[in-house]
Amino acid sequence: MARPKQSIIEYRSYELPMDLPVETHHRMNWQISSVKSSRLHIHNCFEIGICLSGRGKMNFGEDEVPFRAGDVLFVARNVPHTTWSDPDEGSTWEYVHMDPETLLGEETVEKTASPQRFYRMLTDCHLMLASEREPWTRSLTENLIAEAEKKEPGCEAVVHGLCEALFFSLFRIYSAEEGTGIYPRLYSGLSPALEYVNRHYMDRFPQEYLADLCHMSPTHFRRIFQKQLGTNPLSYLHQVRMMKSCDLLRSTNLPIADIAEKVGYLSLSCFNRHFTELNGCTPSEWRNLRHETRRTTMIGLAGWDRPETADEIERRNRTDGRESRGGL
Repeated sequence: MARPKQSIIEYRSYELPMDLPVETHHRMNWQISSVKSSRLHIHNCFEIGICLSGRGKMNFGEDEVPFRAGDVLFVARNVPHTTWSDPDEGSTWEYVHMDPETLLGEETVEKTASPQRFYRMLTDCHLMLASEREPWTRSLTENLIAEAEKKEPGCEAVVHGLCEALFFSLFRIYSAEEGTGIYPRLYSGLSPALEYVNRHYMDRFPQEYLADLCHMSPTHFRRIFQKQLGTNPLSYLHQVRMMKSCDLLRSTNLPIADIAEKVGYLSLSCFNRHFTELNGCTPSEWRNLRHETRRTTMIGLAGWDRPETADEIERRNRTDGRESRGGL
């Protein structure tokens, strides 16, 4: 009997500014293809999308959720998903990626009736909400995008306030839906490890611990990690540390030795070596150039900067089909 096809889950990473961790994709509306991808993907951050026109379906794991113009998507990091338009009616979207935990802060979350449930929402929420039923979803999101785009004086305070109103309102719906079982927890098999690295990148821990979090043997864990993320667990940890260090280099005047220690390196030479390998220049050179051009880490380039075309999706689907038949 043929073995069932294994889903391929791609990792998409966006580099968010440390001072205001919000990245918008507003100026170019995303035209979503009507071809369904054979691959799901996950993000390193929380994604909110507004469907501007058309209709189609969103796949969360094995669940298909329809959408139409006006609907607003809320999907937490590491939740596998993909989107495609109806064949006769293409859809366009605008997106914003963010780190709500940093934007809200621990003190704000602790004010909620159930902080533990609130944090759970930030890691497994996947909701498609109709704006006619929940009009605050679109208005708050559009205002958030506009403020993050304009970057006018005082925008940080406004963005934080909008983010607080948005996620506290979302929390009410999430709490009600969570009890019905409509939205079960959805993770790729690597999500526990990715969550741990995202929170503890500055600490020292063995790869075996990450494998244990995912209930895998170390060998199987490394193989799946390489297949899905295109790198090994240790290299991924270094990439996350480099992303955090670039945020600190850009947004603070801390000495480079202090930054190296903050992101988990006991040796400045080790930090410099990994930084140069990933970014093509030393930390000092990167910092000196930050006003001339927007510097990004290599892992920051893993996020989509445009929607995939139908031809690209079909070509990948054929490749995935051949690999599946070959038993890979």
